[in-house]
Order: sequence, then structure tokens, then C-alpha cells
Amino acid sequence: MAGRNIQRSARNASGEPGTADGGEVEGGLPSLLVQGVVAAIVACVGEFVCAPIYASLAHLAIVPWAMVACLLAVAYTYIVGFALLWAADSLSHGVKNPKAVPFVYGGVGLFGFGAWGVFVLPAIIDSLAEPQGLAGLSAGNVAATGFNCAVIGFVAFFVARVVYPRLAARRAAVFAMVALTVLFAALGLFFIVRMYGVLY
Repeated sequence: MAGRNIQRSARNASGEPGTADGGEVEGGLPSLLVQGVVAAIVACVGEFVCAPIYASLAHLAIVPWAMVACLLAVAYTYIVGFALLWAADSLSHGVKNPKAVPFVYGGVGLFGFGAWGVFVLPAIIDSLAEPQGLAGLSAGNVAATGFNCAVIGFVAFFVARVVYPRLAARRAAVFAMVALTVLFAALGLFFIVRMYGVLY
């Protein structure tokens, strides 16, 4: 009965399941797991959108590069992203307005993925372009890459926080998304191994 009362009092005006203390949905999957998976999916979508730009810089086919970019996004989200989500959760504890919490998450994602877009993604692109005799990315291209990744990071973390209460109890949907990210990452690994095998 007490558990039901907690859930009932935590529900918001739209009728969605609310979160108990600590940001966890009663009876749902852990917030870090759900948010990490959602962030990885959104990051992959963002990389798919940007794939034609980066593929043209390194003279690569769009689909293979899109899979490689998704591999990098998934790896970053599942390795570094969980630490960033934990940091975002810690920072959000001091926020009094619940509507501002997703923006805190988005800000953390912006800086985290922005740094990844400046230091990691350009290095991968250069490693595929330079063996072909192409010049490495210019400072302007690196800045543009960082900006694009920062936007992707903001959207990924913002969406991850917003949809968590709705997805926490939908285990099948979450695990299906996990499987999808693993599939995309596996395809990306296949393509990047093939690319490096040809170039090196």
C-alpha cells in the first residue's frame, strides 16, 4: 500500500509514472541503463544524419561510414556516457524546477560529446583519409565536427532524461534497443576493420 501511495503521489499531471527519490521509477529498470541506451540510440541517429558530411571529407561510402560513426557513438555512450549521466544526475539534485532537469542533462551531454567530437572523431576521420593521400581535417572542420557532436550530445541526453519515466517499465522495448545498438556497433566494427585492412 505504501509503495502504491508513493507511485501515485509521484505521478505528474499528464498521468505518466513519476520517479521516487534518487530519480528511479518504482519497479522500473535502473535510470542509468535506460538513459544510456536511449542516448546511444539518439546519438546513432545523429551520426546517421551527419554521415554524408564526414564521408565526403574522407572519401568514404556513406553507409559504411555511418555504421562506423554509430560504433563510435555507442562505444562512447556505453563507456564514458554512463559516467556523464551519473554526473548529470548528481548535478540535477540541486535543481528545484523539475522542468529544468533535462536541460542539465543536455548541458552535460553537450560538453561531453563536444569534446569527443573535437578530439576523437576527427582523429578517426584523419586515420581513414590520410592513407588515401588526403589532407587531415582543417581547424574549421574540427570545430564544425565538435559543434555537430555537441548538438547530438545535448539532444541525446535531453531525450534520455525526458523519456526515462515512460520507458523504465518497458523492459522488452529497452532490451530491444540494446540489441539494436549492439547490432549497429557490430556492423560498424566489421566495416572499420575492412577499411583499415585495405588502407594499411
